[in-house]
Amino acid sequence: MRRQRSGSPNVVHSVVRALSLLDAMAAQGRPIGIADLSKRVRLHVSTVHRLLATLISRGYVRQDPETGKYALGLRTFVLGQAYLEQADLRRIVHPALERLVQTTGETANLVVMDREEAVYLDKAESTQSLRFFSRIGHRAPLYCTAVGKVLLAWLPPAEREETLARLTLAPLTRSTITEADALRRELDRVAVQGYALDREECEEGASCLAVPLRDHTGRVVAALGISAPTVRLTEANRERLIPVLLEEARTLQQELGYQGAAAVAPAATRR
Repeated sequence: MRRQRSGSPNVVHSVVRALSLLDAMAAQGRPIGIADLSKRVRLHVSTVHRLLATLISRGYVRQDPETGKYALGLRTFVLGQAYLEQADLRRIVHPALERLVQTTGETANLVVMDREEAVYLDKAESTQSLRFFSRIGHRAPLYCTAVGKVLLAWLPPAEREETLARLTLAPLTRSTITEADALRRELDRVAVQGYALDREECEEGASCLAVPLRDHTGRVVAALGISAPTVRLTEANRERLIPVLLEEARTLQQELGYQGAAAVAPAATRR
């Protein structure tokens, strides 16, 4: 195996070594022993052992309890699937974002979840003079954004609780939900009604609506949302816009292979 170049001052050598282990296991195509793996990556067995322990703890590597050999873990599959889904997802959804801007006059966003944050994968900008700007790649809290609430609400119950336990519910505005039980009730309400609302919970003067997007398995893989100044996202306007968002989501989900109803709630704990 060719050694990695290490001239760049920004290279973290432990990360390079860990990635070299994943590359070697991928090339092997079957479980591999630690001695053979050490030879392939040209690292001492003790170093490889420490790196493998870390990768195992994060789910990127698994060890066969009977043979002691190592193989790629489920987390590597999840990452590969996420890459494929997001690349295809953006291509499929972008025309819908453009349609939403034309129909609603507001900025439309496609957002996915990355651990404890919402990440803006794509957007179409409103042409109105008064609008709130977002950028592709922007990260936002899950607990106080409409898109984030959608991504939390449809997590499997155990995963939802694990994620909530890691969140710090900091008050970003006077309207931010900062109590864990109140957030749970809000997420259950989102799951029942099929959409989420952010009422100036993340930024003063800004409100958002969002609905879930499911793939062919029924899993919610993204949130489709619109953001606008609160003065325009009135209750009457929300009643007009929610069906528009849900219809776009229904159409997109058909393209993604989903065959079920557009707003089926998950098997989450109701309070």
